[in-house]
Amino acid sequence: MKHIKQTRRDFLKSVVIAGVSVYFAPLAGAASREQDYLYKPQAPWADGSKAKFRMDAIQKVTGQKVFARDFRAKDFPHWPDSQWHGYIVCATDTDHLFEDIDLSFLAKHPTKVIMADDLASHHITLPTYHGDEMLLAKGKVAHFIGHPVAMLLFDSFDDFNAAKSRLDFNATLVKYGAKVTPFERDPYAAWRVIRIAQDRTEGRDAFSVFQDGLFFPAYQLRQPKWPTEQNIAGTLSERGMYYADRINKEMADPSAHVIDTDFQTQIVDPMMLEPEAANVWYDQQKHTLHGAITCQDPTDFSDMAVHLLKASTQAKAVESVVLYSGFVGGAFGAKDHSVFPFYALAASLFCDGNPIRIANDRYQQFQQGLKRHPFNIHNRLSINKETLKIEALTSQCHVDGGGRENFSASVASAGMSAMQGVFYIPQSDLQATAYHSRNVTSGSMRGYGSAQCMPIIDLMIGQAAHELNVDPFELRRQNLLRTGDLNTQGAEIDGEIRYQELLDKAELHPIWQNRAVNKREFEANHPNKSFGVGYSLLAKNYGTGNVGPNAAVNLTAKGEIVLEIEYMEMGSGAQTSQGLLTHEFFGHAAGRVDIAVTETWAALQLFETDNPYTISQEKQDKMSTDPRWTLIKLMASSASDSATFQTEATKGACAVVYRYGILPAARKLWGMSLDSDLALAKWEAGKLTLMGQKPLDLHSLAKTAHDHGFVTGSVAHTVNRWAWTQAEFTIEGDTQIHSLDAIAVRYGEGASAAKKQSMDSLGYHLIERNWVKYPSTQFNNAMVTYYAPCDCLIELAVDRHTGEVDILRTHSVLDAGPVISTPIVEGQIQGGLVMGLGHVLHEYLPPFEAGAGSGTWNLHRYRVPCSKDVNVWQMGCEILPPSQATDRPKGIAEVVMLPVISAVQDAIFNAIGERFTQTPITAAQIKTRLKP
Repeated sequence: MKHIKQTRRDFLKSVVIAGVSVYFAPLAGAASREQDYLYKPQAPWADGSKAKFRMDAIQKVTGQKVFARDFRAKDFPHWPDSQWHGYIVCATDTDHLFEDIDLSFLAKHPTKVIMADDLASHHITLPTYHGDEMLLAKGKVAHFIGHPVAMLLFDSFDDFNAAKSRLDFNATLVKYGAKVTPFERDPYAAWRVIRIAQDRTEGRDAFSVFQDGLFFPAYQLRQPKWPTEQNIAGTLSERGMYYADRINKEMADPSAHVIDTDFQTQIVDPMMLEPEAANVWYDQQKHTLHGAITCQDPTDFSDMAVHLLKASTQAKAVESVVLYSGFVGGAFGAKDHSVFPFYALAASLFCDGNPIRIANDRYQQFQQGLKRHPFNIHNRLSINKETLKIEALTSQCHVDGGGRENFSASVASAGMSAMQGVFYIPQSDLQATAYHSRNVTSGSMRGYGSAQCMPIIDLMIGQAAHELNVDPFELRRQNLLRTGDLNTQGAEIDGEIRYQELLDKAELHPIWQNRAVNKREFEANHPNKSFGVGYSLLAKNYGTGNVGPNAAVNLTAKGEIVLEIEYMEMGSGAQTSQGLLTHEFFGHAAGRVDIAVTETWAALQLFETDNPYTISQEKQDKMSTDPRWTLIKLMASSASDSATFQTEATKGACAVVYRYGILPAARKLWGMSLDSDLALAKWEAGKLTLMGQKPLDLHSLAKTAHDHGFVTGSVAHTVNRWAWTQAEFTIEGDTQIHSLDAIAVRYGEGASAAKKQSMDSLGYHLIERNWVKYPSTQFNNAMVTYYAPCDCLIELAVDRHTGEVDILRTHSVLDAGPVISTPIVEGQIQGGLVMGLGHVLHEYLPPFEAGAGSGTWNLHRYRVPCSKDVNVWQMGCEILPPSQATDRPKGIAEVVMLPVISAVQDAIFNAIGERFTQTPITAAQIKTRLKP
């Protein structure tokens, strides 16, 4: 910007990282053309507690500028109009040395060419998280297919566009030298989880990760080398290896029926609506970096960006970072910690004070974007032939992380911990290793390891039922997890387990009950097709085990509700659902919901010190005595975090304003004493009611709260580590325990001088907690305790001549806990169905040189499900009502996809008698297995 009109308050609202202020602004707020505030919906968007439409619906369907890629420098009133454009050149050869690039075929050369030595001479390196070799140096071999080697900068769009048409798919662009050994490195991570149950009824284990801890391997020849010493009374690893060996020996018992199978999943592209883009400008005169980026994690990006800038020659004097956050045009995890924005950031330092825009087209997004990890899995499942009880499960997962690590380590861990599905497994030895390869980098795409691992256990149960000649529902019923059971890590699963309820509903559904009759009738009418019905019940873990959500709510004197949340809207409907939550406390949905907010949380004055996953209990206890310390300050927009975790902070902030603002105002208006009990007060038709009293509208209550200086706003923060934080606060002389660890309040306009004096430059008074109790560090060993279950029934037909699969009918039942917005949840179910069908039947990227890294993939080659593949008019779903009033909403964005995968595989076996152990199951593969 040429100039930023920023008040002192605005400046103080900024986050400060390494001495650099980081300020987040709404995209539309910076745009030059007239339009509503980006996050302000067209009212009335809600009717009571129900949304009429999504808050972002109007802007998106009418094509307004809401995504980062929509904006150019001229759209920002304070930026220069001189928009530069960038092009990233990538290597596609991983066994020859990179020599140079050849641009001789271009009619007009780029304004600037940036290569690895340019970055090195200016001390520009990737953040540690993303590894090294941001641009591959000359004389080195590419770490992966698609490894960037240069950035070409053009000072005009015409030159850029003309050059791009000749740069794309040009085999002579990158020059290679001598053939060498491909790049290698040790695995990104290796995990092993061993459990031996001791007493199911008492929830005790002889050995488990949660109880005893993790141990790790050494590495030899790029492979994990696990300890070999075994001793039941020895060290952690010796005991673990003793029990692992015992499991393997017991599987040889003749009383056990063992399913021993290899499975393989493919590389999948997220195919989000908006390919990655970034528009960045470094204002050299004001030492300020400005950027509009497409990422799920603007706070993490800004933290890493500041350190990159401070280390560089050109921007070491940086004083401010201003990021414009708009909607993320679809993400599915693929924009979570993406490396892409850092290329635009680095390029901006070479643009002589001009903004630079780098925006992937779909070919480039296939080549450079994050993917779903491919897995190779070897599983053995032991079932007692007499009791039909699962006795043990062993698993070895080889996870291909591609060329940069990203989230490969945790995806491997999450997939491994999800392997048990919905079943109680008393003995298990689960291994997962995430490897480097020359493939395109894989990351936290939707499913996060569970899409690869979890359907397998249900398929193995189905196979066992067939081989043992028992009913598949009965075999499942015999082995379902029950409330209070421990998972394969030895941790107790949180909440009530309702798997039996879902199973019973599915067994009674007409799709299952009438499957034999429907098969006869369908095949009689379609003699060239085979009919099949499949079923699967799975439960997906959600959450990361360490989240620190923030929220703020404020009431204006006119009764308008303004909600600020930390979460980024990725298409999941978080903005809408969070806006609905205020209805419980104020009788109305929020009029405005600001998303991806970061600056407001400064009012809480929180600081963190240690990695929450590795901090000791002793250190945690010591630091907890400081009322400003927190285990973790922020929460990324990932892991289905909005429904459960963001909701806790949102409701926590609203509850404070209700208790200390709305209720005191009601007492005033009703002429009641300060100690009068208002526990029975409730909102009805937008008014606060109490028997014997006149109903009060929100405007009157808000005005009274402001006039008397009651609490009219609150900022709240909490921490979850598979359990909620508890802390005690004294507000307005009232001491209560909240599931929050930090609270700040804002007083109304009529507050006393003392109250106004207590508020900081942000307008909030920090309420220091009296004490806090954070969840035990032992929960880090749990890996996960929160699960959401979903099942799926599938009717399909297989063409016996072509192998094509037609989906005829589907039905899903989901336990989502208390549902905030039913249409949004139903939309998730429908979207999950499509993604599941894509994974199991259609979507495929081959590995290595033939794959996405070659830069030649787009939708002309990559097959995604279309409406004809889904049978949209026959998609049934049911959402279980919550069983308890105290239930919390569950994260369901991923689980709704998973049972679709295994249900389709089960249905194909039912149709043609063939089992497939790889995805996708293509028509060509099916055709080779069809019997004449």
